[in-house]
Amino acid sequence: MAFSKDTKRELARVIPEERCCRIAELSAYYDFNGYLFGGGKYLDFYHFTPLIARKILTLVKGVFPEVQTQLLVQRARARKNQVYTVRVLQPVDARMVHEAMRSQEYLDQEREILALSCCRKAYVRGAFLGHGSVTNPKKTYHLEIFTEKYEVAQKVYHNINAFGLEAKITTRKGDLLVYLKDADHIVTLLNLMGAYNALMQLENVRIVKDMRNRVNRLVNCETANVEKTIQAAVEQIDAVEKIQKHMSLSDLPPKLAEIATLRIENPYATLKELGQMINPPISKSGVNYRLQQLIKISKSLG
Repeated sequence: MAFSKDTKRELARVIPEERCCRIAELSAYYDFNGYLFGGGKYLDFYHFTPLIARKILTLVKGVFPEVQTQLLVQRARARKNQVYTVRVLQPVDARMVHEAMRSQEYLDQEREILALSCCRKAYVRGAFLGHGSVTNPKKTYHLEIFTEKYEVAQKVYHNINAFGLEAKITTRKGDLLVYLKDADHIVTLLNLMGAYNALMQLENVRIVKDMRNRVNRLVNCETANVEKTIQAAVEQIDAVEKIQKHMSLSDLPPKLAEIATLRIENPYATLKELGQMINPPISKSGVNYRLQQLIKISKSLG
């Protein structure tokens, strides 16, 4: 949770330069936690985090410096913490702000994909700050934005995927979740939203994880090779000992007698090491061929 909170603190301090982007981010807060009351008597944005509430107020005043606003602090009924409400007071101002948010330019009007890339980034950032979280990458890779509103979930989903990402939608306890589980896609989205510190933390964790996985794979591979070598050596020694019960090794062809003796005398030697003990030295495949001949002879003895 600390990683998610730190990411939100970072994003709460990102103020878009362009007016259109500020409106796009405000529209995200409105989609998730906004209301136009009494046919436009006043307009509210609310949030449970004071830092984000202050950002909403900053955005409203930055885009509409002439409007009258009020910051209300109330105790939430169903929660122990407080709810912070940014209210646009005058009816004419409330309708103006609402109309500005509803009159954005869209690349796809039906899916409400915003026309400008910068505005899509701002909208997704607002959606994440409104109702999003990202799991500590030390545990797993998971970023989600949740809402009970189907239209809002679809809008978030399409605006994220307009960047070439592969967000998915699922349900959980009555909410719709737009989520990403691919680490590369989460890194890309953090970058698009402007969470550069969180991005670097995630990348550092991923590098350490990848190194550990690589070391584990190498260790497992080496262990498997050692086990395979030991099993092969045991089979070869068993074959030679079985032959010895039926005949003298000197009765074998000289090359087979030589490798049989070396195998018994050097039970832990690799094929390459056995090959170097022979004069003149022979290859691993040559050693393996002779040992396989000994195994065939042992099997023929019943």
